[in-house]
Amino acid sequence: IKDKKVNAADVGASYSTGPLFAAVTTRDMVSTYHLSCLYKVNDDISIATSSSHSSSKKIDDVVIGGSFKAGNYGNIKAKAGMDRVVSACVTKEVSPGVSVTASGSIKGMDKSTFTYGLGITM
Repeated sequence: IKDKKVNAADVGASYSTGPLFAAVTTRDMVSTYHLSCLYKVNDDISIATSSSHSSSKKIDDVVIGGSFKAGNYGNIKAKAGMDRVVSACVTKEVSPGVSVTASGSIKGMDKSTFTYGLGITM
């Protein structure tokens, strides 16, 4: 709120039924819409999408991702977007309260854009 006027408003709505969840949010006084969907295939596998839409760009910034609980190997997550960046990580609890995460990303097939990381959470 500025000068006793509303300058921006974000609005959202969601729907959930069984393994499906969907949400729509707006930004910039309803000029941009964001659609997010999550489908839980089973207790181990989930698939998600996110996209942006506006009057200037009918579809923009689409991201598709998923997660997989790989038992003793940990949790694997990956995503890919329209920017051609593919990212993935593996998180494993090595002892109670201590997790290790290894991650990496690459743009297209350009090896020079490959980045990686390693994190420990206690």
